Parts: sequence; C-alpha cells; structure tokens
Amino acid sequence: MQTAQAAARVLADYDTPHLIVGGLAVQEHGYPRVTIDVDIVVPDVLEALEVITARLDGPFARLGGLQDRVVDRRNDVKVKLLPGGRVLRAGCKVPFPLPTRTTKQLQIVSLEDLISLKLDSWASSPLHRLKDKADVVELINRRSLPRDFKVVPAVAKLYLELWDGLKAER
Repeated sequence: MQTAQAAARVLADYDTPHLIVGGLAVQEHGYPRVTIDVDIVVPDVLEALEVITARLDGPFARLGGLQDRVVDRRNDVKVKLLPGGRVLRAGCKVPFPLPTRTTKQLQIVSLEDLISLKLDSWASSPLHRLKDKADVVELINRRSLPRDFKVVPAVAKLYLELWDGLKAER
C-alpha cells in the first residue's frame, strides 16, 4: 500500500490521473489476498513513466528498460502502468477505464470495472490467468453479488456462467 500511495502522490504532483486495479483493488473491494505488485491505470503510460521517475532522488526507478514498469527502491515493489481507454493485449475485449480525476488519494477502480477486467483477462489467457477467475469467484461470494450485476457486455456470459455455477454448488 505504501508504494501505491507514493505513486498516487507523485502522479498527482504532475497532474496525472490514476486508477488502482489488480490485486490491490481486489483487496479494497473485500477480498484480502496477497499481492506483490501495484497495477495503475493512467491516461498515457509513457508520460506517467517519465513523471513517476522524474526525480532522481525519488522512490521510483525504471525497471530494466521496460516501458511500462517501475520499481519502488525502498521496498523493491514493482509498479505496472496500464493504458487507460485501451486493452492490454490482443485477445482482450474490455479496455481499462480512462482515469480523469487527479488526486493524491488512491482511486480504486469500480467493482463493476474490476470484475469485467478480471473476467476479460482470464478469458484471454485461461491457463495463465486463473488467479483472475479466482478473484471474481471470491468477490461474488464475499460481496454476495447478484446474478444481474452490471459487467461489461463482452464478459456478461462469463459472469453468468460463474454465478450460476457458484449457486449450483451451494
């Protein structure tokens, strides 16, 4: 959490909006689980990379030539910058929301968007992204989400299949 808060402050200093997604967002929405990195959606990844590493004495440094990652030098936590308004990779259908609000406080992606992104990630790489499916299952159970929970239409069928499967097991 320290790394996410520091990143939000630095981004806000440079008027860069952000949204927290991934494992930290899952935790904030009610499923406490271990995560070892921070995923942040920004309007422009390259610009955010520049601003977050602008201060040479700041906590963040570029990570091995990667154009979308930095590391917090204080604790070795990795930060992945993700493209707002776009999908992450081929095969994905749900774009990351485009953050518009600048604040030094952590802005957590909505539960609807988080579940949609997690389902899309799992669907695009089902064997490598099983944790995304597990996150959705846990959030459905812990939050007692309804069958008609509003997810992005591209993943609505997956949500219904999971929801129906969970109900059948009860």
